[in-house]
This record gives sequence, structure tokens and C-alpha cells, in this order.
Amino acid sequence: MSNLGDIRSARNAARARFDARLTQVRADLAARGVGGRIADKASGDIKQALGEAANVARESKGIIAGAAAALALWFLRGPLLKLVHERLASRGAAAAETDAVQED
Repeated sequence: MSNLGDIRSARNAARARFDARLTQVRADLAARGVGGRIADKASGDIKQALGEAANVARESKGIIAGAAAALALWFLRGPLLKLVHERLASRGAAAAETDAVQED
């Protein structure tokens, strides 16, 4: 019987520790909700990521400038291609006129 009594007292002690922890968790959640905790964690992670990005940008200014230039060229590709096409067309027309004048 002593063994059964020891087991019961161990069970009761574990249950008391569990109930105390559960009460503490409930009180913490009542003070600060899950949404607030998630928002705090997300904002902390974002601040850390931005700090790391700033460090990388300081170390790699040339790469950042090259990437920005490539993006600018990509977004302006339509007008740039149109300009090149117009220049080539005007050179072709001028060359055709020169050839026609030389043949006369």
C-alpha cells in the first residue's frame, strides 16, 4: 500500500505543478493576448531583418547600385527600345537617301 500512496502523492504533486503553471499561462494570456504577442514577435523579426539588410547594403554598395540600374533599365526597356528602333530607322532612311543620291 505504501507504494500506491507514494504514486498518488507524486501524481498530486505533478498535478499541483501543472495547475500552477496553467494558472500562470492563463494570467499571462489575459494580460497580453496572443495577437499582441504575435505582433511583437513579427515587429522584432522585421527590425532584425532590416538591420541585417542595412549591413549587407553597406558592405555591397556596388551590387546594390548595379541591381538598381538593371531594374531601371528593365522598367524603361519599352521607351529605350523604341528610341533605338527610331534611331536605326532614321539611319537606314538616311543611308537609303545617300545611296539614291549617289546613283543619280
